[in-house]
Amino acid sequence: MPNTKHSHEKIRIIVAGAGKAGELVSAEILRNKDSGYQILGFVDDETSGEVNGIPVLGVMSQIRQLVIDADVDEILIAMPSERGKLIRTILENTSGQGLVYKILPRSSEVLLQDFTDGYLRYVRRVKPEDLLGGEILKSDQQEITDFTAHQIILVTGAAGSIGSELSRQLAAHSATKIIFYDWWENGIFDLRNQLVELYPDSQHEFIIGDIKDRKRFDQVVKKYQPTTIFHAAAYKHVPLMEGNAAEAIKNNIIGTKTVAEVAIKYKVGKFVFISTDKAVNPTNIMGATKRAAEKMIHILASSQEATTFCVVRFGNVINSNGSAIPIFEKQIENGGPVTVTHRDVTRFFMTIPEAVNLVLQTWVMGENNDLFVLDMGEPVKIYELAKLLIILQGYIPEEEVKIKITGLRPGEKLYEEVLVKEEETKATIVNKIFRTTNYMSFDKLAFLNNLSFLAEEAESDTFNTEDLRIRLRRMVSTYKPNK
Repeated sequence: MPNTKHSHEKIRIIVAGAGKAGELVSAEILRNKDSGYQILGFVDDETSGEVNGIPVLGVMSQIRQLVIDADVDEILIAMPSERGKLIRTILENTSGQGLVYKILPRSSEVLLQDFTDGYLRYVRRVKPEDLLGGEILKSDQQEITDFTAHQIILVTGAAGSIGSELSRQLAAHSATKIIFYDWWENGIFDLRNQLVELYPDSQHEFIIGDIKDRKRFDQVVKKYQPTTIFHAAAYKHVPLMEGNAAEAIKNNIIGTKTVAEVAIKYKVGKFVFISTDKAVNPTNIMGATKRAAEKMIHILASSQEATTFCVVRFGNVINSNGSAIPIFEKQIENGGPVTVTHRDVTRFFMTIPEAVNLVLQTWVMGENNDLFVLDMGEPVKIYELAKLLIILQGYIPEEEVKIKITGLRPGEKLYEEVLVKEEETKATIVNKIFRTTNYMSFDKLAFLNNLSFLAEEAESDTFNTEDLRIRLRRMVSTYKPNK
């Protein structure tokens, strides 16, 4: 991290946001003589004059010149409900000034707090996830807590990025018992240590097992009799799955089929399948396998009434294992270059806690054969995101840290979509969650026949990746491989 250009006795700050949060945090700084901050003023597009005797210096569009004129050390963003575009704009407009960027947290970071003990203790540095994603409302939590009571829940892929956050949020909502199921020993070990420390009196079971192992999974479901299964286990890395097509098929399709059929066998009340926007008009093996899994869930949901099946489809989550942001941060720490595949690649992003909270909302409201899509906000150019992460670390993009364009990888798309052409959506009672209508019209018998052949081909000692692609195209008509 480069040093800032200032050496003041107190940290000279401008507060972005003169609303209620800005008013409260500035009052706290004024009361606390040991805070180390000197507030020079506010910037705000809605407020003028003074707040707590501190002047509103101007509007957001003037922030760069205000920073220069006032010799500012830090910007404190006091808008807990604002994320994404506004914060990106602040960083872009103040690049190269050697600033430190701080922020008040989302309320979702301190869901059990009401800030009666003050705001200042929660102030932290801006993180990459603040540049993207939205807010989780505390008001949405009680219904989930009520629904979770008396539930026995099993989470597959419990040690993964989504699965572990699901595990943490479900544990916080006090289910009767939660069974955490994953083949990844180290991940389950870390999750166990974390949850045992946080909730020492809770009923948790940590199971090592593979979703492809029907006998093992059957034993676990038979023993614990879960009322809900969250199926988050999947192989997700696009380039890796292009070279490991058979494993993607066995895990993402056959494994999902195994988990779903066992759920029906033991009359599990609800089954929530975590899908991805890469299942829409897929250009890669990973997306095609997830789309095939969606269609298979649709068939199973239509053929029985014992288990309520729901599918939730969303885009990239920030800071998931192997995602772009942690890679970019490591590259910046090493002095660059930051590698981006194409200047025009865009992606939808959401924070992991926000995505999981919405998954839990769909669990509460979901009916059999529902497919939900999440409002991921505006797509963000990965190239612009790389620049912002460089600014956030205190460097000037392309001058101090270079960005290198490497070319699209096999199976990679320039942009993602959340709906197939035939699908339409309608709003639900929960903001950012939409239910699809008129989706998945296809020949179910032909799909199942092809699935049977695909399973045999994937298990064959002489399988051919191109043959697997051809079979997948017969099952997923929108799959157009991009080599």
